[in-house]
Amino acid sequence: MYNLDNIKTTKQELEILELLSNGYKANEIAKTMNLAEQTIKNKVQTICIKFDSSNRTEAVAKAIRLGII
Repeated sequence: MYNLDNIKTTKQELEILELLSNGYKANEIAKTMNLAEQTIKNKVQTICIKFDSSNRTEAVAKAIRLGII
């Protein structure tokens, strides 16, 4: 089993998770954060790896369950 207790997230990853939890899409997050859409997609992929999630919805659900967001 994957240990979610020691997940280290950056402030930027937390902001992305928060925006994802509010239904933002990658292009909307990119505009909000003044970053390239591909950068957001890469960061979402990194978040999914950190949370051992197969998609952004699962990563957000785990972050909520853990009280991270």
